[in-house]
Amino acid sequence: ILGNFFELKIEYLINKALFCVFQNFLETMSAVISFASIDTWKVLTNTQNENDPNPSSQLLLSVENFNTRLVLQNDTLNIKEENLELRAVRIGHQNNNSSINVTFANFPIKEYANLSADISISSENFEDKPNATVVAIAYPTWIDILPNTTTFSGNFLINGLVATITLNVKNSVNINLTFSPRNRTLDLNTAMCAFWDFSGNGAWNNTGCKREIIGEYIKCNCEHLTSFSMLMSPDSIDDPALGDITKIGVAVSIGCLLITIIIEGRVWKHVTKNKTSYMRHIGILNIAVNLLVADIWFIVASAVDPATKACTAATFFIHFFYLALFFWMLTLGLLLMYRLLFPFHDLRKSVMMGISFSIGYLCPLIISVITIGVTYPRNSYSREDACWLGWEKEYPLLAFVVPALAIIAVNLIILIVVIFKLLRPTIGDRSRSNNQERETFRQVVRSIAVLTPILGLTWAFGIPTFQKGSPKAFHY
Repeated sequence: ILGNFFELKIEYLINKALFCVFQNFLETMSAVISFASIDTWKVLTNTQNENDPNPSSQLLLSVENFNTRLVLQNDTLNIKEENLELRAVRIGHQNNNSSINVTFANFPIKEYANLSADISISSENFEDKPNATVVAIAYPTWIDILPNTTTFSGNFLINGLVATITLNVKNSVNINLTFSPRNRTLDLNTAMCAFWDFSGNGAWNNTGCKREIIGEYIKCNCEHLTSFSMLMSPDSIDDPALGDITKIGVAVSIGCLLITIIIEGRVWKHVTKNKTSYMRHIGILNIAVNLLVADIWFIVASAVDPATKACTAATFFIHFFYLALFFWMLTLGLLLMYRLLFPFHDLRKSVMMGISFSIGYLCPLIISVITIGVTYPRNSYSREDACWLGWEKEYPLLAFVVPALAIIAVNLIILIVVIFKLLRPTIGDRSRSNNQERETFRQVVRSIAVLTPILGLTWAFGIPTFQKGSPKAFHY
C-alpha cells in the first residue's frame, strides 16, 4: 500500500511541497514499522511463498524510491518520529564544497537507545552537482524486521542501525558510516559492513564495503548508496590455544590451591604462634579457599546454558567469591600497613578477626546482593552468551571491576610504603657498607616478589581484557 502511495503521491508532494502531507506519511511509516508490529512482520516473513518478494524488502525499496525523487525547497529538512528519523541536505552553489555529516542517536525506544550511526560523505563526491539532494533515514526497528539472510557464508545477525542514504542524481559516491553495536558482547572481529540487496527475495551483501574497527565502533566505507547496516556473528572467533590454556590453567590452579590448603593445615600450629602470624595465615587460607571455590564455579558456569537460572546462580557465586578473594587481599594489605605504622599498638585477636571477616565477606556480599537485586529484574544482570556479569546494559560488571581496581590501587600504595620503610635506614647514611646496601636491595626484591601476588597486584594484567579488541597477549 505504501509503495503505491509513493507512485501516486510523489509528484504531488514535489510540485506542491506539502510538508504536512509528507510528515503525515512519515508518521504512517513510523507506525507500520513500530516496535509493537515486529511480531507481525516476522509472521509475514515466515508465511510468505518462496518465490514471493519479502514484504519488508518491498517496503524498504519503496522508501529508497521516494528518497531519490525528493526535491527540497530549503537547504535542509529534519523530521524525527518515534521509529525513524530523516535528515535531508540540498547541495547548493554556495555549499557544494562542504562535506555531509549526519549523526543518528538517542532513539526513544529503550531497546534501541544504544544505537547510533555517523554518516559522512566527502565534498569531492558533489563536484559539478549543485542541485544534488542527500536524504538519509535511520530506522532502528528494521534490525528486528529485516531478515538476517546474506549473500556471503556464515551465521550473522543485524547488530547496527539500519540507515538508507540516497542521492537524487546519478553519481558514484563514496560514503563512510560508523556504527555502534547493539549487542556489545559479540566479537567485533566478526563484524561485516553490508547493504540490503533487493535482488530476488532480498539479502545482505558486502560487495564494495570495507570494515574498520575503531574502539567499540565499526567504521564502514562503501562505494555506493542504498540501505546499510552492520552485521555481526553470534559465533565468536575462538582461539583454541587460549581455550586449552584456560582449561589447563584452571586445573593447575585448583591443584595448587588444594596443596596450599593441605600444607596450611599441616603446619598451622607451627606458623601461628603470635597474633600477627595467625591473622596473616587466616588471610592466606581464606584467599586460597575463595579462589578455589571461584574456580570450581567457573567450571560449572562453562557447562551451563546462559539462558537458565542456573547460569544466574553461577554468575552470582563467581562474582561473590572473586570479590571475597580481593577483599581478603585488602585485609592482608591493611594488616601489613597497620603493623608498619603502629608497631606498638595492639588489638585483641577477636577484634582483628571480626574486622577481617567483615571486610573479607560482608563487603563482597553486600555488593553482590545489591548488584543482582538491581539488575536482574531488568534483565541486564548476566551476559547473553556467558555466565558472567553483563556489560551491554546498566554495566553490572562495574560492580566487580571498580572494587577490584580500588583494592589493587590501595595494595600498590601499601607495597610502595613497605619499600620506603625498607630503604629509609640507608637514606643519608653514607657509612653503610656495600654488603648492607646489597642486603637492603635483596630485601626489597624479596618483598616485591612475595607481596605482589599476595596483595593481588598481578591481577592488574587482566584490566586490558575488559576492553573489546584488546591485544591477545593480555589474554594469554
